[in-house]
Amino acid sequence: MKRFVLNIIGIVLMLPLFQGCSTEKNTFASRAYHNVTSKYNVHFNASESLNSSIEKIEERIENDYTRLLPVYKESDPSAANMVQSDMDYVILKASKLIEIHSITEKPKRRKRRTRKYQEFAAKEEFNPWIDDGYLLMGKAYFFQHNFSTAINNFSYVLRKYPEGDAQHESKIWLLRSYSELGRFDEAAEVIKSLQGDTEFPGKLERDLSMATADFYIRQGEYTEAIKFIDIALKKTTWKKQKARLQYIKAQLYEEAGNPDQAGREYAAVLKLNPEYKMAFNARINAFGVLSGTGDGEEMKKELQKMLKDKKNQEFRDQIYYALGNIYFAEGNRDQAIENYRQSVAFSISNQFQRALSAVTLADLYFEDFNYKQAQAYYDSAMIIIDENYPDYAKLHEKYRSLTNLVDNLLTVEREDSLQKIAKMPDIEREALIANLMKEEQERQRNLENLALQGQIGQGYYRSNRYRMGMGRGQQEGGWYFYNPQTVSYGEVTFSQRWGQRKLEDNWRRSNKSTVSMDEMDEVVEAGQEQMEMKEDDPLKKEFYTQDLPLTDSLMALSHDRILEALYNAGKLFKSEFSNYKLAAEAFEDLLKRYPSNIYELSVYFDLYDLYELMGDQQKAAYYRNLIISNYPESKYAQYLLNPNFFVEMEAKTDSLNRLYEEAYSSYRSGNYRNVLRLSSMIKRMKPDSVIIPKIDFMHSIAEGTQTGIQNFENLLKTYLQTYPDKEPSPLAEEILTLIQDSTLADYQKLVEMGYINEEIQNEELLLKDRLENDEFGGKFSYEEDLLHYFVIAYPRDAIVDLNRLKFDIANYNIDHYTKIDFDIETEPLNEDLMLLLVRALDDKESGVIYHRAIIRNAAVFQTLRELNYYNFAISSTNYRQVLSENSLTDYLKFFVKNYSRYIGSDFSDEEPAISPEELMAKAREEDNILRERGEFVVVRTGASELFNNVIDTTQSFVLAVKDPGFSMRTALRDFAEFNRNEYREWNLKTNLTSAGDYQILIVRDIPSLNESMSYFRKVVITRSLFESLGQTTYRNFLITNENLEKVLDEELVEEYIDFFRNNYIGQSQPAKSSDDEPKSGETGITPETENTKQQAPEEYSGPYNSDIEKSHLFVFVIPKEGVDKAAFVDKINQFNQVSGDISGLTVRETPLDEFRDLIIISELSDSESATRYFRMVVQNRDLYSSLGEAEYRNFLITTENFDVFLREKNIADYMDFYKQNYLDK
Repeated sequence: MKRFVLNIIGIVLMLPLFQGCSTEKNTFASRAYHNVTSKYNVHFNASESLNSSIEKIEERIENDYTRLLPVYKESDPSAANMVQSDMDYVILKASKLIEIHSITEKPKRRKRRTRKYQEFAAKEEFNPWIDDGYLLMGKAYFFQHNFSTAINNFSYVLRKYPEGDAQHESKIWLLRSYSELGRFDEAAEVIKSLQGDTEFPGKLERDLSMATADFYIRQGEYTEAIKFIDIALKKTTWKKQKARLQYIKAQLYEEAGNPDQAGREYAAVLKLNPEYKMAFNARINAFGVLSGTGDGEEMKKELQKMLKDKKNQEFRDQIYYALGNIYFAEGNRDQAIENYRQSVAFSISNQFQRALSAVTLADLYFEDFNYKQAQAYYDSAMIIIDENYPDYAKLHEKYRSLTNLVDNLLTVEREDSLQKIAKMPDIEREALIANLMKEEQERQRNLENLALQGQIGQGYYRSNRYRMGMGRGQQEGGWYFYNPQTVSYGEVTFSQRWGQRKLEDNWRRSNKSTVSMDEMDEVVEAGQEQMEMKEDDPLKKEFYTQDLPLTDSLMALSHDRILEALYNAGKLFKSEFSNYKLAAEAFEDLLKRYPSNIYELSVYFDLYDLYELMGDQQKAAYYRNLIISNYPESKYAQYLLNPNFFVEMEAKTDSLNRLYEEAYSSYRSGNYRNVLRLSSMIKRMKPDSVIIPKIDFMHSIAEGTQTGIQNFENLLKTYLQTYPDKEPSPLAEEILTLIQDSTLADYQKLVEMGYINEEIQNEELLLKDRLENDEFGGKFSYEEDLLHYFVIAYPRDAIVDLNRLKFDIANYNIDHYTKIDFDIETEPLNEDLMLLLVRALDDKESGVIYHRAIIRNAAVFQTLRELNYYNFAISSTNYRQVLSENSLTDYLKFFVKNYSRYIGSDFSDEEPAISPEELMAKAREEDNILRERGEFVVVRTGASELFNNVIDTTQSFVLAVKDPGFSMRTALRDFAEFNRNEYREWNLKTNLTSAGDYQILIVRDIPSLNESMSYFRKVVITRSLFESLGQTTYRNFLITNENLEKVLDEELVEEYIDFFRNNYIGQSQPAKSSDDEPKSGETGITPETENTKQQAPEEYSGPYNSDIEKSHLFVFVIPKEGVDKAAFVDKINQFNQVSGDISGLTVRETPLDEFRDLIIISELSDSESATRYFRMVVQNRDLYSSLGEAEYRNFLITTENFDVFLREKNIADYMDFYKQNYLDK
């Protein structure tokens, strides 16, 4: 040490001699100066900062002992923010080292050049610390979780300095980076390159072993990981890290299904004398892995002893959880549940354990059909866990359904209790309330005494609010004494609702982000506007009386709530939980309480269906007979009597339409006798009630023209009395006036002019006038008052249970449209698509609301769940136009612009279900907010001239709010968090700015047009990103850097929105063909059929060879993250083996870029065999299951063109070529 200090002093004294040394000179003095300065100044300071950051992570990130510990704490998502500024400093220092101290100038030539000198002079870099600078910079990016940039730095060191000292360490960090990104094939290549390296330094063996163990753990290969953890343990001398690795080793044996060895390894952890928390968890886990295999009584005694130890007070939740596991392994379910309950109750600071215990307990209650308790414990877990929790999506969906069910069940209990108390004699009711107030006073006094003694335990879950009526029910006037279970759950009000929370800011929020005073004021104001004041003091009489239904009208409303709740509960039991017994009980309770209710027919059919499913033929027959006898004209009865009812009804409707068209044509030409004949035939067929007034109008006019004036007048008067509010009525009044004024000639003139014809035409059969200067050539009508249909378009060759689908839709209609008798029909559109039509809705607004509500009801579409389908609303006029074209291509673009962006089967499950009644109320109340029901969008001209049409480049996503005073800080934070979680590898940047009246949030540097469209689709279905905007009007769009600069400089937000619609939305719909089906989740547009006029394709002039009669490859482009690539490749290999059609196929993988991989199937000899293989693959949808919801592409390509593709790496260019040379042929 003394010598080292003397060396440093000597170097410092010599520094002045080197001050004039420049990197442009390569002398002994300049090299010595820059080497010394690099090592002891720049590199030393940067390394110290890096090491202090590692220590900071080690100290601040808490171990989650409920899960497998990660090998590295810096893998935790929160670590990056923790050391962000420190790593910026390291990057700055490393950059300075490289920029200032790099020596690339060759040394002065010597007269005598030895081999050693020649080797020295051939070097590209003469400062040995430069490669360390790049290595340091890579590490800094790694700790910032910017793994892609880190990989670039490590790869640069390996490529640029192959003989440098940093080679091996760079490979280890490269391995770690690939593992973090899930790029395991590339990580495996790095491991392979190091395994045979005889020059690998021994000092790095521990680091390599840990990195390799991490690699295997991330892939679930725990047995392999144990081998490398063992090596790391032998090479580790630091006691704390040794204990952590030993603990991980024990966990790996547990995960690998070896409980005996895991128990021994946990015991080995204790021998290393770790910190108390790790030691405690090792002991608890040892009990856990041995439960059911060892002496259960002895283990329980030991755990009970641990409960009494004061040192374990904060760990009681884990002890109770371990006890629960032992009892569960012994088959003692009741005791297991009781201990799990205690575990949740004592979880105060350990939120990980609280969530684990709550979910475990909720699962048990769910298995026992105790849905209220299950919901309550899931609720307790959901405020803690996030999207990274195992099976979060399934858990969230179960919780959402349970919450909906429990809300309805508690509504029934609450209203029953309210009614019971309301019906009491006044004296009894007063006595009950007085007694409850007295009990509450005594309870509060006892709790205060317990609080003073420090004996109050935590309320074991927040959802006691359901039992106590202090959650959603409170706004409706719920209070705890109404529930019979309340007495057994007496706890402090705070604990009942929240549990004993840690002392921290924003304790009440599941999202702990800071809340500004302005935001709080807004929340308070909104709450005051939306909630009438309720008495919340249980020591006041008004608390108990404020919601009693003491009048006839209030009692009737209470019964209405019970009726709705029982019906909803029955539906949920049946569709969400398949609990047919409880569903039947709910429906039968409804019928018993409320005979002849509005849901009677629907409930009869549900009970018929339920008993069929349960195999109770006697009861099924009972409800079948009720439907047939009580509702003989209903479609339910028709179907039960005739399973082919819908098919026959469809044929009848087609015949009716043809007759109507003929009658209308006869009317226009003045052939009134034929009108009379045809209209009589139509009426005998009992047509759609919507067209009956028009049929009767034509009939009245035709009959009137064949008789005298007086009879004509009487016919019109009768018509007006029958249809006072229908479309032709104003014309009937006008004609009547003309007759009464003896000016029939004027009427005849009106007829000749076609004036009346326009009013009584059947919108289902005729087109309106085309709009001029319209981007769709005027072929689609923008009129909002036309009849509208809801349409589902699905593949014509798909196997669909059509009767079931129609019944699910009919069931939905009966639930929400009791006064409308919809027709449900099917009709082929073209060779590829079949249309299912629900008609008719009054106007565009009704059509939009029907569409928006029904697509949120997943149960309606169960029969289509494996298919790619479209759904949309359409006016009667536009529907006929679509049929005439045999194509949906243009109309779906029209629909996206003018109705809704949701046209596919990709509607987010996280969107809450909403009824059409709610949507209609909202539409009327907030007319200016409901964007999807306003005026039709007519694209303004000139947008294309304002902006650059070249958009296949780097993009930005923009969220624009038209309110100069609106704060978008919360949205900025939400988008930043979303980008880190979902698109970390892109290193997206976010910032706020403004343009005129618009506040602008910008997400910059989305790599390409394809990726930006994927990002856009993901954002618009993640509704939580827009919650902070409330009711504020906003726009969002994609934009290139050049166009963004123009928008901001010239304040052209509204002009750009038109450009965006035309050039992004209008162009982003991929064509669907039999060879290239759109992925579920993509927005597809049906291609033009052969009957549709198309322009001759332009001659191709790009980089690809149009001669495709050559050897082919079949290529998948898939993301590097978010897919099970190994499983996908395995499925392809299995498919190739069993298909037997083409032999000798090989499958290989290769990276395309930092974000995408290629899966390549080769040995396809020519285009014919390649096309045959392509069709076999795309028809086997099971192959794609490993890709989940990820965006992908697949295509054929010749081996020659594939070389061009790898060089160009432009998917959009090749897909243009592919469409023209493969799909269009």
